[in-house]
Amino acid sequence: MRNFLLLIAFPLVFLNSLGCTSKTTKGMTDAKPVFTKADEAYSNVYKILDGTWLGEFTIYEDTDRRPLGEIEMKKLSTAQIQRPSLKISNTIKVKQVYTSESPYYQTVTITDTYPDTGKQEVSRGANKVENGKMWCVVNKPTESIIHEGSTDGPSTIIWQSRQTSPQKIEYFYESVDELFYEIIGYGYYEGDDTNLSPRLWFYGKYARQ
Repeated sequence: MRNFLLLIAFPLVFLNSLGCTSKTTKGMTDAKPVFTKADEAYSNVYKILDGTWLGEFTIYEDTDRRPLGEIEMKKLSTAQIQRPSLKISNTIKVKQVYTSESPYYQTVTITDTYPDTGKQEVSRGANKVENGKMWCVVNKPTESIIHEGSTDGPSTIIWQSRQTSPQKIEYFYESVDELFYEIIGYGYYEGDDTNLSPRLWFYGKYARQ
C-alpha cells in the first residue's frame, strides 16, 4: 500500500491566507463524490492516516529573504526550516482524527489549540479522490479551504494552492509512515514579493496515538 499523506487543515494563523488552486475548484465541497474509473489509481491513498494523530505545527518568519534560486523551493527537507534567519512566529497543538469511508473518501476532525491563549478551533472536512485528482476540503468556522495534490514517490505528497487576487500561494511536502508524519512548506501572501524566497515557512510533526 502506498503511504501518501494529506494535511487536511492549517491552523488559524493561515485562515485568511489560503485559496483555491484554480477555477476548477470552485464549487468543490467535502461531499462524498461519485466513484469513476479515473479514481482507481488512488485507491486507499489516504488509508494509512486512519486513526488519531497528535503533534505540533510551527510557523516561522524569514528575517532575511533571498533572491529566488538561492534557496531550494521544490525538493523540501528540514534544512529549509533550520536556517538561522527563520524565527518562530507561532506554535499550535494539533489533534487530527481520520476515518476512511471508502477507498476514495476519508473524513477528518481537526482540533487546533493555541497554547498562549488556550483557544481551541474545531474544523471538519474530507480527503477525497474526485475525477482522477486528489483534493483536500476543510470547513473552518469562517471559510472553506481547498488544495489539490500530486504525489512524489511512495511516501510523499505535494499540496499546492495558488490565487492571484488577493495573492495566496502555498507549497508543501508531507511524508507519512506507520508512526509519524511530517509537514514542511512555505507560503506567499498578499504584499509578499514573489521574486524573493518565501516570507512564511512551516513545519509540523505528528505521532500516531
